[in-house]
Amino acid sequence: MATYKEVNGTAVQNNAGDYTGAVEGQVWYNSTAASFQFRSVAATGSWASATALPTAFKTGGYSGTATAGLIFAGSNGPSRVNTTYEYDGSSWTSGGNMNTSKNYITGCGIQTATLAFGGEGGASGCYGTTYGSCTTEQYNGSSWTSTTNAPYDGGATNMAGTSTSAITAGDGRGTPAATLQGLLFNSGSWTAAPNMNTGAPAYRSQCGILGTSSSSAIFVGGDNGTGANFIANVEQWNGSSWTEITDLNTGRGDLGGAGSVTAGLVFGGKTGPSSYTGTTELWNGSSWSEQGDLSSNRGNSSGNRGTSLATWAAGGESPGAVTTVEEWTGAGATITETITTS
Repeated sequence: MATYKEVNGTAVQNNAGDYTGAVEGQVWYNSTAASFQFRSVAATGSWASATALPTAFKTGGYSGTATAGLIFAGSNGPSRVNTTYEYDGSSWTSGGNMNTSKNYITGCGIQTATLAFGGEGGASGCYGTTYGSCTTEQYNGSSWTSTTNAPYDGGATNMAGTSTSAITAGDGRGTPAATLQGLLFNSGSWTAAPNMNTGAPAYRSQCGILGTSSSSAIFVGGDNGTGANFIANVEQWNGSSWTEITDLNTGRGDLGGAGSVTAGLVFGGKTGPSSYTGTTELWNGSSWSEQGDLSSNRGNSSGNRGTSLATWAAGGESPGAVTTVEEWTGAGATITETITTS
């Protein structure tokens, strides 16, 4: 096999910024930053500060990836909002507003094709619940459009999949009576799915979600929707049934999640009625391991449907709504480092 030197010679590449084509160990000169840089691999996972949100934000929905993410609705602290923000990996821009201001909403998909369901809108739901809503909206990258209402009111529920095919289960504030109800969304139609196995104790909301498919997802932790009974239970959905798998090390609800059913990450959350955590745990397909904590303890942050190597935690509460954003770089991720001299 030819070496890098044999292929490219000994000259250092001159590039006006990050050199996206660089391989591990390669050095280049960044003429914009006036510094030598090289491509490396992260030895350990860690959180780092990122561009703050334009406004305080908590209990909203989210979708997308670390470099093309979306957050929507939620609360700015005192009020429910219908705003949407898009993230490109370095900055936030405003997207189209949702049709209704709601918090405790859930969603899934990508930045340009997102499904949003349920949430609290401050009025009775479609089926007369005090909390929760049956309304469903889809985002196309610029605007939201209402689609088929669900057969029950969802509040603080959980969802995985795409904008046209999703699984939602567990509910802390909706339905005529909060349950572990499962529902499948497919091309504009809702159908019943099996209930989750374990509640907290009777029902379950605010889980962390791993997976981006309606036929393969993991729902992590959760609470009973009243600010108590935070659990460590983890359940995997295979497209037809739920299976209980390895528990979290730290039981909690209102937590964020990213990644797949074989390589996922959950972070933050609440461990008690007024207790917040920054604990981060990595899933390898069979077990959980604790990683570096968020810099501040908080729950109800919005993440994205990224990977266990690259995601972010945006906003949240501790207990007030915050603008804080942190980006996660997992062990094994490709990174750029700057060469310094002294």
